Amino acid sequence: MKRLLIFFIVSVLFSSIVSAGGVGISPAYYKDFFESGLEKEYTFHSFNTNPEGGISLYVKGDLSQYVNLSKSYILGSGEFIAKIKLPNEIEKPGVHKISIGAIEAEGEFGGGNIGGIAAIQGRIDILVPYPGKYAEATFKISNINQGEMVPYEIEIQNLGTESLKVKSMITIFKSNSTEILLTKKLSEIDMVPKQIANIIETLDTKDFPPGEYQAFVSIDWDEKIINLNQTFRVGEFLVEIIDYDYQFYEGRINPFNIQIQNKWNSKIDEVFAEVSITDEGRVVGGFKTVSVETSPWETKNITGYLDASNLETKRYVARIILSYGGETSSKLVAIYINSPPTKTYKKYIIMAIIIAVLIISAFIYLIWDVHRLSKKNEKKK
Repeated sequence: MKRLLIFFIVSVLFSSIVSAGGVGISPAYYKDFFESGLEKEYTFHSFNTNPEGGISLYVKGDLSQYVNLSKSYILGSGEFIAKIKLPNEIEKPGVHKISIGAIEAEGEFGGGNIGGIAAIQGRIDILVPYPGKYAEATFKISNINQGEMVPYEIEIQNLGTESLKVKSMITIFKSNSTEILLTKKLSEIDMVPKQIANIIETLDTKDFPPGEYQAFVSIDWDEKIINLNQTFRVGEFLVEIIDYDYQFYEGRINPFNIQIQNKWNSKIDEVFAEVSITDEGRVVGGFKTVSVETSPWETKNITGYLDASNLETKRYVARIILSYGGETSSKLVAIYINSPPTKTYKKYIIMAIIIAVLIISAFIYLIWDVHRLSKKNEKKK
């Protein structure tokens, strides 16, 4: 449960701030339902990673004509207010998005220029209800490690002018399979207009083996259905060898790249590989890579160096052993030492010189021939 709590805290923190390049803005968005003549203030905080850098502020998008900013320029970082005053009526139902932008200012006071180096936008969403019954929903589910409960979140918005009765059900399948592994019916919800329901719970997936799964959500609101689906993964404490180099040249030190993937839903530190090269069971070479860290589900390359100075041109067997967190995984592979490619650049240089001489000779001959014909014509005259 501690991991689940940490997951949601991290999710909230990352969803509350957005940044691009050297500027950022928080929170990422506000959301309100439309009310006739609504007047409201929204506080934003913007920052520049350069404390002496300027930030120009601007408004774009739907309903931007109804928004005034308390500031148009900030030096370094600071708060500003977006004050909104809506009209008495908005004809078009749905979500109207107002973008509150921050951009690196090129001048000392910004100069109103929004063509700077980096820009980012926060958002104010105004939801105008649909006439009658109408709902929208979103569904999120998280990757987990083996033996954990999987957290999920369903958000249901009553965007109509009438009340709704909402029934929801979650179904879990193994990816690429029709076998149902888990079904959960959620409690029925009575929703009044403009209500937003957030369901944040967990599913009992402790016995799920490592792999990829599909979660389907069916949301029934007064005989109309919203179907949503998401993929999630159950992690295994494993760093797997995905790919590797197998062609090398004799007489030189060759980079040996090994592609690995962290199959765990957490970071794994100090991952390294030891490679031994054998010829008919006899060890003839080997090396060790540097240690790296891997983020959850990350695929990355680690590199070592194979000294083939004393190896013949032939096939060898390499044993790759990955070490991480007190565990190991390994792979036995074939590699090939080849003769280095011949250096043909001298031939190309010689050919280029010959071609150049021929072209120059042809040009000289052409000039001489024109000159000769000219003299011949003069004699005839």
